[in-house]
Amino acid sequence: MTRSAGLFVLIFAIMSGFIASAAVIKYVRQQENQQTVLANTTQPVVIAKDTIPVGTAIQPNQVEVVQRAPETLPANAIRMQSEAAGRVTLSTIYPGEVIVKERLADASGPGGLPLLIPKNMRAITLKVDDTISVAGFVRPGHHVDVVSTIDVDRSMGRTVSKTILQNVKVIATGQEIESNVEQQKSKLVPTVTVLVTLEQAERLSLAINAGSIRLVLRNHDDNAEIPTEGVTLNSLIPQAEKELKLPAPEPVMADAGMPVEEPVNRIRTIEVYRGADKSEVTFAN
Repeated sequence: MTRSAGLFVLIFAIMSGFIASAAVIKYVRQQENQQTVLANTTQPVVIAKDTIPVGTAIQPNQVEVVQRAPETLPANAIRMQSEAAGRVTLSTIYPGEVIVKERLADASGPGGLPLLIPKNMRAITLKVDDTISVAGFVRPGHHVDVVSTIDVDRSMGRTVSKTILQNVKVIATGQEIESNVEQQKSKLVPTVTVLVTLEQAERLSLAINAGSIRLVLRNHDDNAEIPTEGVTLNSLIPQAEKELKLPAPEPVMADAGMPVEEPVNRIRTIEVYRGADKSEVTFAN
């Protein structure tokens, strides 16, 4: 390589280095400018730190204020923590979710579960266990059927099982304290609150007091109500009816011309001692 050619390569390398350095500096400055613009245009917004169940008042430690870009925020997003604290949720809010005004009850109105009850409907709470509540899979927003089982006459096999309510909405689940006065103990009792009409509440209350109930979980898209006749123990196990039907005792008839023996009255005497005194008592048997 000649001296002039080597000099040309050196100059080209130096110029390429300057161009690359300038490009890197320009890119870094652009990124810094974007971050500066983003930092200057973000807005505060309230998000949930934990899951906030439906129908509960928001506590200050359940929410926090973060900075978000305006274009990512939904309409009517709550900006200050004080605007959310104490408000009652109309639906479940999950961690990281931006809290909007439409998800909360009116701050000037009463709170609590009554907000979730539509007009002409009622909420009734049932004590359940893992068996009754489908192993605990029943959650707010699910729909269930209610099956009642009543022993009308167990000795005659008249145990009846009937679906008394269909497509009932669950609006709340929780736990209440049940006290045992005799043992002076308390235990947590799972509960399920369902939405029913007043007439359905009467039927459900009667079924609970007369026998037992069971919740049957439905598919979210299945709203059909199927009429059923119910089932009895006799229809479920036909052999049970035969076994429970005992033969009636046959009447005892006296043979023709044979006198019927009259009952014999027997006289019994017992001796009674009272200290040194002795007496006898006679009675008929």
